[in-house]
Amino acid sequence: MKNEIPQGFTLRAPTPDDAQAVTDLLAVCDTADFGEPDLSVEDIRADWRRDGFVLERDAWLIYAQDGALVAYGNTYDTREFTRVDPTTCVHPKYRERGLEDFHIAQVEARTRAYANKKIVQWIVSEKLRYWTERFERRGYNQAPRHDYVMEIELNEKPAAPDLPDGFVMRSFERDRDERAVWACIQEAFRDHRGHKDMEFETWWAGYAEHAEWSPELSTVVTQGAEVVAAAMVLHSFAGGWVRQIGVRRAWRKNGLGLAILHRVFNECYTRGIKKVGLGVDADSLTGATRLYERAGMRVKVHFVRYEKELE
Repeated sequence: MKNEIPQGFTLRAPTPDDAQAVTDLLAVCDTADFGEPDLSVEDIRADWRRDGFVLERDAWLIYAQDGALVAYGNTYDTREFTRVDPTTCVHPKYRERGLEDFHIAQVEARTRAYANKKIVQWIVSEKLRYWTERFERRGYNQAPRHDYVMEIELNEKPAAPDLPDGFVMRSFERDRDERAVWACIQEAFRDHRGHKDMEFETWWAGYAEHAEWSPELSTVVTQGAEVVAAAMVLHSFAGGWVRQIGVRRAWRKNGLGLAILHRVFNECYTRGIKKVGLGVDADSLTGATRLYERAGMRVKVHFVRYEKELE
């Protein structure tokens, strides 16, 4: 596949000042594909701050002749594969003009040039056939893992948390909980497919530097002096977002995960936040999808992964 931009379009690397324009483009794409926008400018800035991500190398912008931003692409080297997130997009009015194929060529060229392993894994909604059919024609295979975005609409007061005796549940407290919650999350996520422990500084920066992280909505469960379960929660115009929730293995089967979700839902409801979402491995090894369904959450978007090993 030739890595040549279609006639009539221009290409350049983003700068940090482009974050809002990219967010605006994604809002148009998400509204066309899913009915509403989902990502904030802080989400884009957080993506661009990821460890090892180089903005001028790993992302690109495409403009039409009138100067309008009409496509955005980005890649991230996980060291196991090059991941392409659903934020790689084309404006609805400019689809099927060769820009999707150019995105694929760009991803493959960058993977060959810079990636640790020459494998591409592209995450995309299963319903977006203008993407999935292209992958199938170009030798990509659907990977075993698939993911859900699940959501609950808080149209009435949620159920109260039911916490077993001997446990205490509260909001995250700065200068007290950082390392204990980090350790709790790392331990809990070791039972998740593909997890690799994250260094404390990298993990904490992902929240401390994110303007939409909410310590008030984030939740910590303790037993005595030990943090045994936790959730880290963001709040944007789109609603609440449970970025991470985990219960340490020895404390599972106590209803702590459900209690945390009910606390988060109640705190959001009290603040007038009408939706709460999260992302989950659809075949979670810990049965997380069943927990979220018991809490009243339902699948909003089903993401599949297409993978290709480059020659």
